Amino acid sequence: MLQETPDEHSANGQPRCEFDHTLKGECCERRGEVRLDGLLLCQRHAMQLMLEDRADTLLGIVLVSGRILQSADIRADALRAHRVELQQEEAIEQLRFTRTQLELLRK
Repeated sequence: MLQETPDEHSANGQPRCEFDHTLKGECCERRGEVRLDGLLLCQRHAMQLMLEDRADTLLGIVLVSGRILQSADIRADALRAHRVELQQEEAIEQLRFTRTQLELLRK
């Protein structure tokens, strides 16, 4: 059962964004509309957390593919190395785009 304390509601009685329950700890007075990872968040903070998670995942892909490309095993297989390079380039482009989205969202 969902239990809420009185300060978890906005002035009009609607549940407010629980962004202050995340590690970011910022307070948000917007109405909670989206349930994400057990938290009720406003649209903006839900999008922010999803984009940050995506950026972290993409950064992991970039770093792992870089390590793979440094290995002696992959250098012996040019076709495989090319595929990993293409995947890394795609992940870098997606990471740039995701970070741009985050910057725009935070303004």
